[in-house]
Amino acid sequence: MPPIAEQWTGPQRGPYIEQDRNAVLNTGGSNAGELGAHAGTVGHDAEILEAAQLLLPGNYRPAPPPAQPIPYLHEELNHFQDFTHFLDSIGLPSEWVPAFGDISQIHNPVSTEQPEFSRNAGEQHESSSRPRQPERSRADSPFRSWLPSVPPGDQSFASVSDYEPPQTSKSPMSLKVTEEQRQRLAASLDEFRYLIPDFVLPSRHTLTRYLTSFFSGFHTHLPFLHVPTFRVNERAPELILALMTIGAQYRFEHRNAERLFFAAKAIVLYRLSKESSLPPYNSIIQIPLNSIQESSQRSGQDQLLSSPEFAAGMNAWRRIETIRTLLALMGYSTWEKAELVQEAFGLQNLLVRCLRELGLMENITVAPRHSPLQWHEWAEEESIRRTRFISFCFVHVHSIAYNIYPVLRSSEVHLRLPCSTKEWKAATVPDWEAAQKEVGSQQLFFQDALALLLQPSRNPVLLDPIPAPLGNYILLHGLLQRIHLVSELSIPNGDQSFSLPTEELNKLERALRSWTSVWQQAPESSLDPHNENGPIPFTSSSLLGLAYVRLSLNLGPHRQLETRDPYRIATAIHRSPRPGRSYRLTPALIYSAHALSIPVRLGIDHVARSQAFFWSVRHSLASLECAVLLSKWLMSLAETGSSQALSENENRILHWTRCIVQEAYESMDLDEGESFPRQDPGSLGLAVIKLWARLFRKNTQWPFINVLGESLERYLALIQPG
Repeated sequence: MPPIAEQWTGPQRGPYIEQDRNAVLNTGGSNAGELGAHAGTVGHDAEILEAAQLLLPGNYRPAPPPAQPIPYLHEELNHFQDFTHFLDSIGLPSEWVPAFGDISQIHNPVSTEQPEFSRNAGEQHESSSRPRQPERSRADSPFRSWLPSVPPGDQSFASVSDYEPPQTSKSPMSLKVTEEQRQRLAASLDEFRYLIPDFVLPSRHTLTRYLTSFFSGFHTHLPFLHVPTFRVNERAPELILALMTIGAQYRFEHRNAERLFFAAKAIVLYRLSKESSLPPYNSIIQIPLNSIQESSQRSGQDQLLSSPEFAAGMNAWRRIETIRTLLALMGYSTWEKAELVQEAFGLQNLLVRCLRELGLMENITVAPRHSPLQWHEWAEEESIRRTRFISFCFVHVHSIAYNIYPVLRSSEVHLRLPCSTKEWKAATVPDWEAAQKEVGSQQLFFQDALALLLQPSRNPVLLDPIPAPLGNYILLHGLLQRIHLVSELSIPNGDQSFSLPTEELNKLERALRSWTSVWQQAPESSLDPHNENGPIPFTSSSLLGLAYVRLSLNLGPHRQLETRDPYRIATAIHRSPRPGRSYRLTPALIYSAHALSIPVRLGIDHVARSQAFFWSVRHSLASLECAVLLSKWLMSLAETGSSQALSENENRILHWTRCIVQEAYESMDLDEGESFPRQDPGSLGLAVIKLWARLFRKNTQWPFINVLGESLERYLALIQPG
């Protein structure tokens, strides 16, 4: 049985958005008075709080005013009707509202109330003293939202890309591989020489380069190994080879990456064929920490097992190393050419099997185990917890990318959410002890936190304690999986926009808003690429957008990305349904337009060449669906004979998209014979696809993203008139 999780005892938080009934948006148009009256009369039900204030980092928000009661309106009437408040709620300041003509910049004091439960006094002072940073931009443009800051001087933005560390991070000195460490690693591979007869271990300089690239690139997005206590010769040799596989890919050394992949795969498959069965997963397993350090890269025949408990502990540790190896190998092969994608499917099955055999609950400890825990003991237990969590998330990313029914359900996960970033990144014992003193109660269990987000409440739900960015990322995967499962079980009715039951749609939208309010309260949450806490909050923003898109248009069955065939992918996208025009589509359109505005603001060709935008492949997955949704919506507006007039929200999103496309074409070099697109919706729909294809096509990191670019170009050819 899973451990008994703590019951929710924290206070329920009241309404947190102040209703400003005197704010008037002066659009300078004939309908300004009508719109102003609308903004002054529409209230906001706490159950339908404006979603997704994710994209505005906490340090750019003003100090919160006292909360005011929020009047109740029927959900359908109240849902996202006040566009100004809606933009504020998803993190786009109200002065950023695209307008029709000259406008006066008006500050709309919509902000969030602090949660009722107490927080660290230092954090309260810090959050209240954060200045709001001014933005310089055209008043009539959509580029007033906060975006990643461009590095000063001539420094390339690639320095904050997927394969380079943030400026504030420090390269861990322990990743410098010595010749002695290389020799020990080579000796540990002798046992498997008959499996990999032609494999030659690279030089220590290459090992250092690959491991550094892995930890500074891939691992910052999926932190499952404790870097300060990581030692090359204390890990299984196949794991080191798997980590170097990804490191070689990040260094664009593709031939070596493939060699390392097949060597690591051969060893891990051999391990799985020889491993002993584990005890029932509901029993506590103690891993002998001291023995791990002595036996990790020694021959299995030399490891004398003195007792059944010791044997069970060593087997469990080997299984954890196997899970880590499979995770890293999947992280590489999932985004490679079609042949390696098939390898990834096989690795996924093995990974899920290993996770289920080990158990996804708090059933593993270290021995000896002091009270209180010592740093190295705590680090190993936290690493094991994160390994299982991140494996669950990556398996789900596989489901998202290739439209596979989730093989590992969130209902199977009974782990406590990960620790704070400050604890995890502490580089010394004193730093870790200081971070531990700042921690209040333990993190919630995943199941409890997810249930709270999904509970039917008219008030925003907060979690106590607030999860770290990685915990929020994991919870968002739980919500995305629910969207996937509900979509699979829904009966098709010919209208993709309303394929989900209304009750379930309302529940999921409320959960996404609650998730967003929780994200905002985390002191580590920031979208700054220089954020020392890492890029996970930025990754979460793209997945939040994907969640809203999939509530309106489930493109999963209409992509065929596993084929790596641009023509088949383009044809499948072309045959996918168009989104239905309704008030529920508004948040998905906002996120889709904003996703394009980020590279346009930074310079579309600069971003395309530096790959600064693609922090992780998950961004490209989300961007693909955002591009298709926005384009299909624009094309639907262009249909001749359409009798449905544009709503106020649709008019504004259309104007916003015009601004984004115009800004992009004014800045980038056009191909020979290429001209500026017209301003009608149909031409804008084509331009959106063309811009995303340009970004994807010039990627050099992962072949998968190049395929997306080629596919969008083929799709463009299918939808272009004539």
